[in-house]
Amino acid sequence: MNQFILFLHLLSAVGMGFYLLFPFLYGRVASLSAAAKEGYTSLLTGANRIGQILLVVQFLTGGYLVSKGEYSVLWMILASVLLLAIGGMTGVLGANLKKLNAAVKGGQPAGAYEGKVKTFGALNAILLLAVLFVMNYPNLF
Repeated sequence: MNQFILFLHLLSAVGMGFYLLFPFLYGRVASLSAAAKEGYTSLLTGANRIGQILLVVQFLTGGYLVSKGEYSVLWMILASVLLLAIGGMTGVLGANLKKLNAAVKGGQPAGAYEGKVKTFGALNAILLLAVLFVMNYPNLF
C-alpha cells in the first residue's frame, strides 16, 4: 500500500511541475492575436485546474506518508504551509486567468490581469521550488 501511495504522490508531483513551466508558457501570451490568446488562456486555465486537483492528491497522499514515517514538527508545518500557500496562489491565479480570458473575449484591455497572472505564476514557481527543497531534505528541518 505504501508503494502505491508513494507512486500517486510522485505522479502528482510530476504533474505539478506545470507550475515550474508556467512563467515560460505564459511568456508567449503577449505575442499572440486576440483569438489565439483566448484559446491559450483557456488552455492554461484548464491546466491550472488539473494542477489544483493534483495539489489535493499531494496533500492527501503526503498526509498518509507522513503518518507512516518519522518527521519533525517543523518539517510538517513547513510542508503544510507551503502546500496551502500554493493552493491559495493557484486559486488567485485561476481567477485572474478567467478574468483575463473574459477581457480578451470582450475586447477589453487586459493589461492588469496579465500582470497579475505573470506575478502569481512566478510566485507559484518559487513556492513549488521551495516545496521540492523541503521534501528532498527533510533532515535539515
